[in-house]
Amino acid sequence: MRRLLRVTDRLVDGIVVNCKSVEAHLQNDEAVPADLIHRCYNALDADQFHPRDRARVPEFRGGETVIGTVCSLRPEKGLRVLVDAFARISQGRGDLRLAIVGSGPELEPLEQQVAHSDCSDRVVFVPEATDVARLLRGIDIFVLPSDSEALSNSLMEAMACGCCPVATRVGGNVELIDEDRTGLLFAPGDSAQLSACLNKLLDQPGMAADMAQAARNRMEREFSMTTSMTRMESIYETILAG
Repeated sequence: MRRLLRVTDRLVDGIVVNCKSVEAHLQNDEAVPADLIHRCYNALDADQFHPRDRARVPEFRGGETVIGTVCSLRPEKGLRVLVDAFARISQGRGDLRLAIVGSGPELEPLEQQVAHSDCSDRVVFVPEATDVARLLRGIDIFVLPSDSEALSNSLMEAMACGCCPVATRVGGNVELIDEDRTGLLFAPGDSAQLSACLNKLLDQPGMAADMAQAARNRMEREFSMTTSMTRMESIYETILAG
């Protein structure tokens, strides 16, 4: 597939990417000419992903504060790091819950990791669901601990739904999160750094609320369907004019 892509990359009149990191990869690793590449960020459906009606959801089994993630349960998502970090910070914080929403090959290893931890009674696994927005509105701090990402729809959706985001410093995550303003970033695979981020937000709930508000505002302002369609229209016009 990669060999075929290298051929088609040189036959087309334009290539649309959804973040700077993919743009840099094509230029630096695949030697695609810069003038072929056009960036258009993903768009959010504001009618579905919004912060209104935020409420606790029964699937998370209570908890005054819910730390959560929504993703495919695959090794590259770094979820063992999230479980390890939660085990570190949950001691003495009986009001916490960790919600892991999704399905995939990492489910059984994660369940075993949780079973051997001291926080098994506070971790909830929820199967892949169709009502993702409702579940996101029940999460206070959303964590994306992936080893690699392009522009994560899951992270964008969480920000739009009013979660305070914490993500690894990889790929498009650094374009979505303005550190210390719209969320926090940490090094992939570093559970100690993630623990520090989570403790910071838990100890300063006002700061977490401000970051969640700023993240939500950015999604509404810069990642709407209208903004994305306007950008795509501009790309088409540029290519056709050429």
